[in-house]
Amino acid sequence: MPGCREGALNAVRPVFVKVYGSLHPAGRAALAAVSSVLADWYIPEAVELKGDLLRISHEGEYFPVEDVVDVLRPLLSETCEGKLDYLDLEAWSLRRFFFRHGRVSERTASLDRALESCAK
Repeated sequence: MPGCREGALNAVRPVFVKVYGSLHPAGRAALAAVSSVLADWYIPEAVELKGDLLRISHEGEYFPVEDVVDVLRPLLSETCEGKLDYLDLEAWSLRRFFFRHGRVSERTASLDRALESCAK
């Protein structure tokens, strides 16, 4: 293309959300469930299983956090523990999902007050 640099074609997409989390112990069923959801959004690389630790990490325009939590919910056992942080940089907020004792709970806070509001 005349007047167009190669780098412009491979421009980095904006980051509106950042998502980080882990669940332990987790198995292949959890990996398959989350992978299936993320594949529908073309972000399958955002989840991995190392031993029995499921890790989620993504920075981008969108992340289907509710769908991921919904597919994990029936797979949670009494021994599962973890959290999933969803940082919305446009709304300047943090949604933290806690996985404990087979249940999911959630807290939301402004990123300015995230440490004190979502600590536990």
